[in-house]
Amino acid sequence: MSCETWRLLAVHDAELNIRIAIENYVTGFNKGNKELLRQVLHPRFISTGYFQGEFQWDSADEFADFCAEAAPDPDGPIPEWKIETLAISGKTAVVVVRNRWGSRQFRDSLTLLQDDGRWQIIFKAFHALE
Repeated sequence: MSCETWRLLAVHDAELNIRIAIENYVTGFNKGNKELLRQVLHPRFISTGYFQGEFQWDSADEFADFCAEAAPDPDGPIPEWKIETLAISGKTAVVVVRNRWGSRQFRDSLTLLQDDGRWQIIFKAFHALE
């Protein structure tokens, strides 16, 4: 195989693993599944944004605990969501996800990095769509 073919395979592999990480993130927060979130969130993860006019800043544990306590329908189906943007640069990636939390829609801007061979979310900036 040529170098270009290897590069394309590596990008495809990275994109696939990032998409799996994002699916686990969306499933984890909708189901309130702390273990699934801990797998996809880097230990130094930070979540920040405005919700109902209030500034929020959460660590990985705070975010996972909140999801476990407040998941709107942990036994129901995962609400519709989609990746709007996915850009990979080496061992970093930026993904913009439009998703639902109960009756509210959000746009999450996620920064991922490949650490110890797996893709994890290191930073989340969210915006509630009204």
